[in-house]
Amino acid sequence: MAHLLGIDLGTTTTIVARIDDAGTPEIIRDWEGEAITQTAVAFETATHVVVGREAKAMSEDAEHVFLEFKRDMGTGVSHPVFSKRVTPLDLSALVLRKVREHAEQGYGPVDLAVITIPANFTNSAREATLEAARRAGFANVHIINEPTAAALACARGGKKPLNGLYAVFDFGGGTFDVSLIRAKGMAVEVVFTEGVQRLGGKDFDAKLHEIVRRHFRTATGEELKAGDCEFSKADAEELKHRLSSREAVRLPLRSAKHGRVAINVTRAEFEEAIVGLVAQAEMACEGVMLRTGVDRQAIAAVFLAGGTCRVPAVRAAVARVFGQEPILRDPDTAVALGAALYAAHKADPALLSPAQRKRAAEISFQDIAPHYYGTLSVDEDGLLENSVIIAKGEKLPVSRTRTYYTVEEDQRILTCEVTQSAIPESDPTMVLRIAEVEMPLPPGRPADQAIEVTFAYDLNGIMRAEFRDLGTGQPLVIELRDEGAGRGSLNVARIQLG
Repeated sequence: MAHLLGIDLGTTTTIVARIDDAGTPEIIRDWEGEAITQTAVAFETATHVVVGREAKAMSEDAEHVFLEFKRDMGTGVSHPVFSKRVTPLDLSALVLRKVREHAEQGYGPVDLAVITIPANFTNSAREATLEAARRAGFANVHIINEPTAAALACARGGKKPLNGLYAVFDFGGGTFDVSLIRAKGMAVEVVFTEGVQRLGGKDFDAKLHEIVRRHFRTATGEELKAGDCEFSKADAEELKHRLSSREAVRLPLRSAKHGRVAINVTRAEFEEAIVGLVAQAEMACEGVMLRTGVDRQAIAAVFLAGGTCRVPAVRAAVARVFGQEPILRDPDTAVALGAALYAAHKADPALLSPAQRKRAAEISFQDIAPHYYGTLSVDEDGLLENSVIIAKGEKLPVSRTRTYYTVEEDQRILTCEVTQSAIPESDPTMVLRIAEVEMPLPPGRPADQAIEVTFAYDLNGIMRAEFRDLGTGQPLVIELRDEGAGRGSLNVARIQLG
């Protein structure tokens, strides 16, 4: 029997599932006996690391404790730790290593793991996730978008097989995605996806923290300060959970200076505070339907994933946008369970038990390009513009080729650039330049020499670009990987000249 893992590596929590011998996905409890692990890393010394719930508990009164680093994957962010600096990639690798070691203690070596990522993750963040998994010791690893993984779990867990168009609304601790999928049984095809990379439950918690601070200031005339009266991130999260089932919560705070300070927080004022955050999610949902031309009446059901979907204002917004009540089924674990199913789909059939093989045969999957990818070129008026080569929403894997031309006589250098954008954008100042390499050209040639540009994108999120001088046949090949250099953009991993 193959040991297959699905890992929901979340902003605030991490959940791990496996495929059992019967082909059924199940949650693996962590080293603390919990189904949900806190995505937290604490350095007690330069070499001793604590991961999980214990690390999060240390966050209020210890240095070198890191939370919510997923949001900075694929960027230049780094943090000082004793005599070194660590990146979100490094921290993710530590979480994944702990997860792998724990899973292997119970079930033996991992044959294949699937790690989930937000659908709107940049190419850099995708590559950083894969590199973190490699550093964690996973020899065979794939990635899948979180809402798609949730869709696989929903397809398996329903009373009747899926058949039609569905929306998957995935609102986690730090990121938000909404995907429109077409499903028949466990055959899932992604139609389109929108999302917000920095939008999640932690932003709701921050709003609650502001409300509590305001009430404390009204009651005492002073600011809520650490050392006098503590109200932590964990307290804000707990208050959010209580307001999901109650209209108001009386919160007793203890102040060293003022004694007991009781304040009242209502769901109504919380909902007023988060209206702008919820509106961002609503706009993404409307954007998916607008970009695909799908009327909401054509959507058979809306599935919810992610703990933030428990907030009543969020569920109400979903119902308002899609015109139907959403389905809240295992929102915390759906992504991990779906990732485990995808692991069965990607595994070598020869390694699977008969039941696992039967489950894997039921699954088919089609993903799409998550962003618009292009290159900078000069238009007919001599102005720099961005040319989209691979459009968001194209089925993966995909390869597209276009021909451009040099603009000057005796042009010696061709600047080869790869750009990324969330919308089809021609303005070069409005796109992200994720790679820039200079390609030498032969001397003495006239203008208008043909340069063939091919962009390709594989199923695992590795972007490849080739710029070929057709006059000489000379290629320049760029593979985009994030090896943890912390440059804030994708690194050029390999260049071939001649």
